Amino acid sequence: MELKLEKRSIGKKSELGRIRREGDVPAVLYLEKNNSLPVIVSGEAFQAHLRALPKGSLATVLFNVEYEGKKFKAMVKDITYHRTTYNILHMDLMKVEDSDRITVHIPVSCKGIDQCIGVTQGGQLKKVKRSVKISVEVGEMPRVFELDVSKIQLDESLRVRDLSLTPSMKLKLQEQQVLVAVSK
Repeated sequence: MELKLEKRSIGKKSELGRIRREGDVPAVLYLEKNNSLPVIVSGEAFQAHLRALPKGSLATVLFNVEYEGKKFKAMVKDITYHRTTYNILHMDLMKVEDSDRITVHIPVSCKGIDQCIGVTQGGQLKKVKRSVKISVEVGEMPRVFELDVSKIQLDESLRVRDLSLTPSMKLKLQEQQVLVAVSK
């Protein structure tokens, strides 16, 4: 996913308001060694990317960013929304390299819900955790953890230990934590 950033001046509320009225998003780009730059993200382009993403997967998206002729990868670190309109007010982006180690919430997705044995026996599939917090290198970061729930019977569950992890992934929660359960 491509994003072009423009330079912006630090400062006045009136300048930030003008940026938002034009449909763009004021942002901060965090570089290495605690350096940061105030930038402008095209609101139209960013909203188009958001619409194309599955729900809950923004934390794992790597953007190919262009800023003043330089190209690099960046991730969304934080977004501030307006409390009533849910328009994006501000955004923090973080420059990353494939070898950087980050802590991120990876969304959990279920497949095989229609064939789930426990559901056909009258149970309900309940997602207990929507995401799993791990520490991983950016180059090895999965977009989503996909669980096959087709073989789960009534009163059974899948836990964090059932995920397929690479050796470089370090869990930030307990392995016995329930992710998905089928119950009445």
